[in-house]
Parts: sequence; C-alpha cells; structure tokens
Amino acid sequence: MDQIIQALTSNAGHIIGGVILGFSVGILTGLFGAGGGIILTPLLNIMMGLSMPVAAGTSICQLVAASSSSLYHHFDKRLMGVRVAFVAGLGIPFGTVAGIWAMEHLKKMPPTTVLGRSLNSGDLILLSVFSILLSLVAIWLFIDNFILQNRDESGRDDDDSEHAGLLAFIRIPPMVKFRTVPADKFSAPVLVAIGLFIGFLGALLGIGGGVILLPALFYLVGQQTKYAIRTSMMIVFVAGVFSLINHAVAGNINYILAVSLAFGAFFGTKTGTILQNRTSSRSIRKYFGFVVVAAAALVISKLACMLFR
Repeated sequence: MDQIIQALTSNAGHIIGGVILGFSVGILTGLFGAGGGIILTPLLNIMMGLSMPVAAGTSICQLVAASSSSLYHHFDKRLMGVRVAFVAGLGIPFGTVAGIWAMEHLKKMPPTTVLGRSLNSGDLILLSVFSILLSLVAIWLFIDNFILQNRDESGRDDDDSEHAGLLAFIRIPPMVKFRTVPADKFSAPVLVAIGLFIGFLGALLGIGGGVILLPALFYLVGQQTKYAIRTSMMIVFVAGVFSLINHAVAGNINYILAVSLAFGAFFGTKTGTILQNRTSSRSIRKYFGFVVVAAAALVISKLACMLFR
C-alpha cells in the first residue's frame, strides 16, 4: 500500500496533467468523432517529455477509453453507419501490423545529425509525418469551409445529403449500397483500403486516424456528416483496440499516465457529445478545421525547436 501511495505521489504531476489532457481531448472525440490522438500524442511528447513511441502507445489507451465512451453516448438503435464501419474495419488489423512494424523499425534507428545536432531519428521522422499530414488536412478543410462553401448560393442546409464522394467513380466490385451513403453504391474494396490506411496511421502515430477518417468519409466516401462522425467513432475504436494490444506487447505504454488520461476522457466525451448534438454539421466541419490548424502549429513549432534551438 505504501508503495502505491509513493508511486502516486511521485507521479502527481503526470496524473493531474493526464486527467486534464484526457478531459480536453475527450471533448474533441465526443464532438468530432476524431481529433483526440492527433493532438494528444505530440502533447505527451512536448508537455510530458515522453518519447514519440511511448507517447503514441499511451495516447492509444486514452483513445480507446474516449471512443468507447463516445460510442455509448452516440448509440443509435437504427445502427446507422455500422455497415460502412464493418467493411472499412476489415482492413484495420493488417494496417495495424504494418504500423507497429514501422514503429519498431524507427525505434532501432541510430540518431540523425541535423545542423550539427544529434537528434532522435524516430521522433524526428514521426513529428515530420505529423506536420505534413496535419498541414494537408488543414489546407483542404480551409479551402472547403471558407472558399468552396462561400460559393454555394443555393441556400441548402449544411449537410448536402446527396453529395457524391470523390472516390465514387472507382467501381471495383463488389459494389455495396449503404444507408448513410445516399448518392450511390460504393466499392467495398476501397473502404477496406481506407481501413487499412487508418490502421497503419493509428499504430504508427498513436492516433485513431479520425482526423483523416472524418474528412475521408464525408469527402471521399460521401457519408453525411452526422453519420460520418458515428462511423468514424466505430472505426477509431476498432483501430485503437488493435493498436493498444500491439503497443502493450512492444512496451510502448506509460500505464500510470494512461489511467489518468482514460479517467479524464470519460467525462470529456460526455461533454463533447452534448455539444455535438447542439451543433450544425457545417459548423462541426469548420470547428474541426480550427482544431487541425492548432495541432499543425503545435507540431511544427516542436519540430522547429528540435532543429533550430
């Protein structure tokens, strides 16, 4: 008992910080069905001093807790979006294995010398991938929300339910009709490929992939925003469970911090769900864009500090 108390006392800062971070990113998960891991992983590296592999594994613990809580609060008796999530989920285990393999390879890389400084190769590469990924998503969301949408003078509501996904032209059989993709049948193999990519990102970067998945389901597949959020939560949860198992085996988890993150996430997702139910679809996409921009700025500043401090 004394050892437990001593452990809690010596890690009080991490525990308090973990609860606050878990609550904050839990709100994002409940509101957007995404956004938690993409911010939490670099925050754990920047604020808590964890290496990127351990930050990724610990972030996955919070992700599983937040997504499961969010799914509970968003439960839909009609099971809307489940078929899309199931088909995409078929690719997740294979992507997860590939992502963990890449992570373990990065951990074994020798230090890289940049501008006369010896830097951790894994941290440098992962932060660079984060910055590029976030910047591309932020640019697209900005174009869609503040340029393309401003040209819409038809007075439509914010969820253009009949919009076709950008990948709808790919007609690789079997073609499946989904209730939440109203425009047309969609290729099942394309959905599996999306799931494989999300599984890879989840394992490699410690994210559920929702920051990519939510825009992909809306823009590429053609799901309505509200249903894309629910489908994203389902896929993020499945990807998180597979990634969690693999990160635990690889020893990439700080368990004390993970428990505090999960505790905060439980309350944060409930708050985010309440906000999501009171927010229009177009506003959700706009606010999500601001979250991605903030995350990109955070990661780029961390990368700049590594290179030029």
